[in-house]
Formats: sequence, structure tokens, C-alpha cells
Amino acid sequence: MDQNWNNGVNGSSSMPAPNMGMDPNTMPNNVADQQQSVYNPPMQQMPQMQQMPQNQGNMQNVSVVPPVPNMNMSGSAPVINQPGVVAAPVAVQKDAKGTLVETIILVVVCIIAAGAIIVAVIFFMKYNEANADQQSKIDAMVAAARAEEQEIATRNLDEKLKEPNLEFRGPDDYGSISFQYPKTWSVYVEKDASNNSDYMAYFQPKKVPPVNGQNSRYALRFAIYNRQYDEVVKPYTAKVKNGKMQSQNFTADSGNITGMRYEGEISSKINGTFVIFKVNDKTAILQTDSDVLLDDYEKILQTLRRGN
Repeated sequence: MDQNWNNGVNGSSSMPAPNMGMDPNTMPNNVADQQQSVYNPPMQQMPQMQQMPQNQGNMQNVSVVPPVPNMNMSGSAPVINQPGVVAAPVAVQKDAKGTLVETIILVVVCIIAAGAIIVAVIFFMKYNEANADQQSKIDAMVAAARAEEQEIATRNLDEKLKEPNLEFRGPDDYGSISFQYPKTWSVYVEKDASNNSDYMAYFQPKKVPPVNGQNSRYALRFAIYNRQYDEVVKPYTAKVKNGKMQSQNFTADSGNITGMRYEGEISSKINGTFVIFKVNDKTAILQTDSDVLLDDYEKILQTLRRGN
């Protein structure tokens, strides 16, 4: 036994002498190294450790900061926290583009909203103007209708007030010519045929204007001239030839009165209508100076009579 131990000491191939002071649980260095190589994971899967400084004497002043591991397990994103790797600011670029797009959208929406508000205001103003114009037209139509109703009512009242009509009769020596006229009219006899002169009477609603006025207009004139028919009618025949007047035959009282009817320019200041007919050796004229009372004039002609 002593020989074997001695041979182990002296020989290169003999086993070394055991250290009797070692812990029987302590494994040799080579065995520990083998186990470490078996159980340690690959280095590419473990977080890299920051390189230690070469100066071993300053180890007490150096703090080792482990790197933050990459938590992205999908493997699609690049490793951005490894030492020596510079990551592109993709998220910052995306945020900037998103902010620009949102700003453009907001501006467009504001412009559309402002345009809609302007259009709405213009439409509201036009609507108010149209309503005001329509309302003014309606008011004008209502006012015109009321005025027309009032005019019709006044006319109807005047017609009722005219009845019963009054009878006018001329001198007996001048044919006793008679006719009916409204009782609301006034009559003024300027010449009464005394001394075998002309006879002149004027009729006008309410009040007869001055008979000497050149601009006076009358609802009705009745005249009997102490002259022959051809002499009185001659100037009017000339006006018919000149186109200033129109003429047609006239009869009344079932043919007892015959003559001519003239319409147009009676004088330089008067346009009207009149009938002219014979009364024995004299000539009678019944005339209106205006077309305003032409309806009344037509009714008077229907009542025209001759006494003898």
C-alpha cells in the first residue's frame, strides 16, 4: 500500500494523493465545469452582461448595470435596447404623421362647417326676404280687394241714391223734350228760351260748376238751338271726315226722335259723346263731356221723349 501511494507521487500516471482535508461533497473543478456547461443555457438566449473593465484594481468603484431585456417575444420587432444598436424613431414618425392628418381633417371639417353656416345664414336671409316680399304682395292684394269692395259698395250706394230718377222737361214751345236723370244730380238752366232765344241746361252730380269756365266738364248738357239742323251739324260732319269724330244714326222714343250720334273730339279741350236731332224748326243736342258717367248717359237716352 505504501508503495502504491509512493508510486503515485513519483509517477506521472499514478493517481494523485487524496486531500484528506477536502469536503467529501466538493466536486473537482473539472466536474463542476462540465455540469455548468450542461445546465447553463446558450449565451444568445441570455441577456448580455455589460463588459467588465480591464482594470481589476478599480472593481470596487464600478457598478454593473444589467441591460433591459427585450420583452418582445414575437421576434418581429427589432431589438432596440441592445448595446451598440441604434433604433429608428418609427413611433415618433407615425405620431407626427397622425397628428398632421388629424389637423388637416379638423381644418377641412371646420371649413365645411363654416360654409354650411354661411349657406344657412344666406338661406335664412333669402327666406325672410321672400316671406317679406310675399307678405307685402298679400297685403297689397288685400288692400286692393278692400278698395275694390269699397268702390263697389259706394257705387251701389250711389246707384240706390239715384233712384227714383227725376224727370226733366224742356219748354213746350221747343217740343217739350223730356228725359229721366238721377235725383242726386243738380241742374242749372242758363238760358230759358225767352224771346225766342236758345235754351241751355247743365247737369252735374251734387253741384254744377260755373258754366262760364272753359275747363268745366259736365255730366250732361241739354241745348235747343233756334237754328236749322244742317247748320248745327255741319262742323261735326267735317270732324268726322278728318277722323277726329265718329258718327252713327240715332233713334229714340219709338222713332219719334231721329238724328245722329257723335263720339270723339267735341272741341280742343273736350272729348265726349252727344246726340243731335230735329225739333220742328230747331235743333236739340244732349251731350256728356266725359266717359266716366257714360253708363248714366246711356240710361238717360233710353228715357228720351218728345211731347209734341
